[in-house]
Amino acid sequence: MDVTLAASVDEYFHEVVTDALSAVDLEASQPASWYLVGLLGDFTKARLTDEPLGLKLAAPGDDAGERVRNLKQVGDTSLYVAGFFAESLSRSLVDADYYVSLGQAAYGQLARSLSASKSIGEVYEELAAKFPQFVDVLAQVRKRTNLAELNGTTDVGKLYEVWLRTRDEWVEKKLKAAGLIVDPGNKGVQ
Repeated sequence: MDVTLAASVDEYFHEVVTDALSAVDLEASQPASWYLVGLLGDFTKARLTDEPLGLKLAAPGDDAGERVRNLKQVGDTSLYVAGFFAESLSRSLVDADYYVSLGQAAYGQLARSLSASKSIGEVYEELAAKFPQFVDVLAQVRKRTNLAELNGTTDVGKLYEVWLRTRDEWVEKKLKAAGLIVDPGNKGVQ
């Protein structure tokens, strides 16, 4: 994806999410893809808390509204953390699988509790059913929005290191755009 100006955060994330869905070959409903756009927009302003998500998932809540808010926060935070911070999670006590389990459970409970609100209930059902794939989508979004961009310039060395590890086509295109000739069969650049 080339750098272009977007009129809003939602417009920008819609383009990036659409590209990421295509990259991981995931068919998502329009409401689910727009949910991801909104989630990403929300996390541009929100801070992650240290509150244990597992406890929040298990907490019954004082009323139905609070329970729905807690489940949404657990699902959204789990999806965001697993998608954006999977690499750093491999060095922590809990890994991405923990967040996937929490997120799936939270969205599944939300879908069941909001089944009367058919459209939003269906979105949460889809998010629960395809949670690992949506984590992959957010990992692609992270890569497209944050990869090797330092002060507006591309760190080609960092891109090359990522390409060596992943052989990702998108990273390869970025390297070629920077003037490198990447030879996948030769495991290097020329």
